[in-house]
Amino acid sequence: MNRVVVAAHFCLFLTLLIVVWALPSGRFVLVVTDPSAPPAHMLSVIGGAGGAFVGPGRLPWMAIAYSDAEGFPTRLMQSGALLVLNHSLAAGCLQRDLK
Repeated sequence: MNRVVVAAHFCLFLTLLIVVWALPSGRFVLVVTDPSAPPAHMLSVIGGAGGAFVGPGRLPWMAIAYSDAEGFPTRLMQSGALLVLNHSLAAGCLQRDLK
């Protein structure tokens, strides 16, 4: 077998695995908005999608949001979010430096 073909298929497999893991599932999601937007933009995106702000991320353009309604990730994207990810990815985003 050609090593390039094997490597390409392996990379494709890893990409698909990461995408499935990062897809939003459940009521809590990690919302990512435009880094150049003011911090209030995050709240307007979440509120515009009918969700509730749960907590901030490490950066002002990342936050955890909550909603019971179906289609919440889609509404967040329509409201202005750049990415809507599985909230389990927020564990690293919420850790603060203890300096």
